[in-house]
This record gives sequence, structure tokens and C-alpha cells, in this order.
Amino acid sequence: MFTLSGGHVFPLYDGAVKADPPLRLVDVRHEQTAVFAAEATARLTRTPGLAVVTAGPGVTNSVSAVTGAWFNGAPLVVLGGRAPDYLWGKGALQELDHVPLLAPVTKRAWTEHTVAGVAGSVDEAFRLALTPHRGPVFLDFPLEAIYGEEAVDLPPDAGRMPAAAPPDGDDVAAIAALLGAARRPVLVLGSDVWLGGAETAALGCAEALRLPVITNGQGRGVLPRGHSLLVTRARSVALAEADLVIVVGVPLDFRLRYGSFGPPDAPAKVVHVADSAGGIATHCPLAASASGDLAAFFTTLADACGQRPVGDMEWLARLRGTARAAVAADTPLLETEASPIHPMRVYGELLRELDDDAVVIGDGGDFVSFAGRVIEPAFPGHWLDPGPYGCLGTGLGYALAARLAHPSSQVALMLGDGAAGLSLMDADTLVRHNLPVVMIVGNNSAWGLEKEPMRAVYGYDVAADLRPGTRYDEVVRALGGAGEQVTAPGEIAPALRRAFASGVPYLINVITDVAAAYPRTTTGV
Repeated sequence: MFTLSGGHVFPLYDGAVKADPPLRLVDVRHEQTAVFAAEATARLTRTPGLAVVTAGPGVTNSVSAVTGAWFNGAPLVVLGGRAPDYLWGKGALQELDHVPLLAPVTKRAWTEHTVAGVAGSVDEAFRLALTPHRGPVFLDFPLEAIYGEEAVDLPPDAGRMPAAAPPDGDDVAAIAALLGAARRPVLVLGSDVWLGGAETAALGCAEALRLPVITNGQGRGVLPRGHSLLVTRARSVALAEADLVIVVGVPLDFRLRYGSFGPPDAPAKVVHVADSAGGIATHCPLAASASGDLAAFFTTLADACGQRPVGDMEWLARLRGTARAAVAADTPLLETEASPIHPMRVYGELLRELDDDAVVIGDGGDFVSFAGRVIEPAFPGHWLDPGPYGCLGTGLGYALAARLAHPSSQVALMLGDGAAGLSLMDADTLVRHNLPVVMIVGNNSAWGLEKEPMRAVYGYDVAADLRPGTRYDEVVRALGGAGEQVTAPGEIAPALRRAFASGVPYLINVITDVAAAYPRTTTGV
């Protein structure tokens, strides 16, 4: 249970500590961190995350984090306190109707007014959160309901989660027929492949059909780094020249060109596959679609294609060559001795220090974009970023969850200096709960994601500069952790080794070059 203490929710703490076994409480310094941590727990473990927030500002402080979970399809339950019904309308402390605020960004938001209904409503909240398409659920309780006592029977199906329905066989057969006719197919795997437990089936399908694969979000790692079918580094060529693109488990949003692929004079056929019918794109023409259990989809598709390769093998070879060339082209920057430090040099050193089971978290703009370019996980479920909503400030909450979910793995949190300002106080939470995490700040003294685009539009920039050389490492040291500042490329590797060996929350404050902007091809607009 991730939370920030408030009197409206004391009975939930009482229940947690008296449970057998007790439910672990992790109290944070800002409610958004509690919800970000619960969301990350859901995304890392594929079990529901739980956050508890007090009434009024406790709930409103959580709204951005709940919205991020909504965009990420994370099974999250947020339980809130609420002013008492018997005083409603009289101006009780923190009296606010939360439900209308949360309804647009949750699968359901409601108030349970009766003591007898609390247990059943909580069970329903967890069931809803886990039912595809997964997402956040909000439930609050007036003071008298949550402080009341009554003996009740749980629903007979309490704790049982509905089984996902398989996709329609005719839909899968239509997709198989398209694959049989394609010469330049591409398979795109998104977060729901991991969240839906379909990663093994997806890998098996891709290998059986010899499909070139691009991974997105938490689809990263479904094909481990170095896999011969993984062509994410060739995605521009792949999506621009494909004749068939099959997108599974991710919306056709700005990250995927809104579903527009292939040459302008011969657009690619597009197939969209989602875990529920409501997730199928309606804003672009589709050659076919399917919805349902994603593991069943991949197994059925491979069988329908005869478990044999599809497409032109020269196409796969070309994409593999393009991907290898892109990786090779990064080498000069990964090893550069430039001063100020180029962000890519940070990742050149980090890649040498990361174990295969490390969890890498990104919270930032340009600095984290470089991470997304070069860090490819060895396993699925070991990469976290804010997702398509793009809300900064996720980092410390995500790091809390990662350390708890993977207690023996390295946890590396990559922070832009702008993003660090939104959550760094929760380094105190890491210290208080003895949760060692390595934090690496790319400190370029700017909101880099805004600075260069504004210059491109207006010829100048405002409101994009931060104080040069801010000692974020000293902030963490003051909160009980450890850290150091790095100003030269040769200092990076020793600092990383000290950080991972320290056994405490440790921040490396790397002074990077403000002029080293990430080369973007899209703004998402």
C-alpha cells in the first residue's frame, strides 16, 4: 500500500498492519508518488497496484498520476477518503466530490456510502482494474462508512478474475491471409503484450514466421537485445517501406504515426490487435483487426500461417543491416571525450555496468530519449518510462516500485534535471524505507525538450533555463542518501561503480552539454 498519511483513511492503515500477514505500507512525500509507485507495481508485476490517498488535496494531488495509468493501461486501484455524508454540504474539512474529477481517466470512479458495501466494492475495484482493457479504478468512502463496523459476507466470486476471451477465429484467419500475401511485413509489439502475459507467445510467433519486430513501451524486451528479428533501430525504414504493419497491444497514436505507414503512393495495409474491442483504432483505415486474449492471438496466428516464414527474407535482411548500422553509428558518441559531457557518453558507460536483469527507468525529456535509443532490455518488464501521457515526475515512484518488485536487481533511474525537480524529495522515502536505487541526473540546466523547439519556432527561447550546476547530489545527501557530481567523461564509470556498490539511495549528478539536443523526427503534435 503506497500512501501519504491522512485521517480520512486511518482505518485502511489499521487493516493493513493487523492483516495476517501484514500488508506492507510505504508512505511517501507526495500523493502523486504514491500513485506512480502503485502504477509501476502493476506494470512490473502484472498484479494490481494499490494507492491510498486522503480526502480533498490527497485525491487531487493524485490525478495526473492516475491519468498516466489510464494511458498506460495499468491495473491500478486508488482508494480515497471522503468527508462524511452526515455533514455533506455544510463545508466539512476537505469536502469535495472527487468522482467527477476521476471519472474521465478511470475505468470506473464511485463512492461507496455503506459500511456493508465496502468489502464488495473493493473486490469489484480490483476485478475491474484487471479486466482487459486494464486500467485504473477509483473508489472513495465517506468517513462514517470507512470508520463503521459491520459483519458481511464477501461475494461468492471474490478474488476471482475473469478469463480473457480468445480472439475471433475468422479475424485471425483474415490477418493470416494478409501475411501470406505480404512481402514486407512488420510486427509492432506494445505494452499490452507484456501486461497481458503474451510475451512468450509473441516471441514464438515472431520466430516461427520470421517476422521483423519493432518493440514499443513495455513491449521492449519481449525480443531480447541482440535478437536477430529485433529491428527497432530500423523503425523509420521499416514503417516507411512496409506493405503490411501488424500492431499489437499499443494504440495507433503519435508514437506510431497515427497508423499511417508505407510509401505515400502505396500505403501499407494496417492490422490492429488489442486486448479488448474498445481498443481497436477507429481513426484510420484498417485492413483487418482482432481483439481478445493476446497470447491466444499469437498462437492462433502462427498456426494459421502454418508455423512457417512469411514475407521476403531479403526484407528482413535489409532491416537487420539497417539496425546494425544504426547501432554502429552510435559508437562515436557513446565513447566521446567531449566536454561538457554528451548524454550519450553517460549511456556508453552505463551499458557496461548494467546486469541483464537490471530495471532501467526513464523520467525526463531529451536525456531519457537518448536512453530509449540505446538501452535495450534483456527481459520484458525491466524498462519503465512515463508512457504516452508524458507526465514527468514519475521517477521516484517508479523507482520505489522497482526496488520492491526486484529486490536483488540493479535499479537505475535516469532523470532529466527538470524531471528531478518534480519528485526528488521522495529520495527521503527511499532512505526511510531502506530502498537503494541509483539515480543518474543528466544536468544540462534546461528544459531541453522545450528549449530547442522554441528556438526553432521563434528564434529564441524563454522559460526553458534552469540554474546551471545545481547540486542534486547534495539534495540526496541531505536527505540521508549519498551522491556525487561528475563533470568529466572519465569520471562516469567510477561513479557508477561506487553507486551500485553503495547499498543506499545514490545520485550521480552529471553535468551535460545543453547543446546536445536529441534529434527528433516527431513532436507528437
